[in-house]
Amino acid sequence: MTSGQGDASEEEFVEALVELRADASAGDLVPWCSRHGIDVLPMTAGALLTGSGRSLAEAFEVPRLGNRSRPQSLPVPPALASTARSVTVLPTPTPGARDRLP
Repeated sequence: MTSGQGDASEEEFVEALVELRADASAGDLVPWCSRHGIDVLPMTAGALLTGSGRSLAEAFEVPRLGNRSRPQSLPVPPALASTARSVTVLPTPTPGARDRLP
C-alpha cells in the first residue's frame, strides 16, 4: 500500500488533533485516553493523540479509520464531551510531497 492512500492498517501509527473546549486542558484527556492505549501530547490550542489505528477506532467507536489521504473527523465520545470540541485524524503524509512544492 502506498503511504497516504487506501485504508489504514489496524496497527498503523495514527495521529489525531483534539480541539479543546475553552475551560479544558490536555491533561483532562489523559485518564480516558490512557484507558484506551492512546497517548496525549499537549499543544498550544489543543492536544495531539497518538496510537494505533485499532486503538483509535475502538476508542472512538468507529468500525475503522478508512482512507487516510484526507483528514477525518471522529465523533466526540460522551466521556469527552465536556473536554473536546472536535477530534480530527490527520492524513498520512506522502513521502516526498514537500519536495514537489515550488
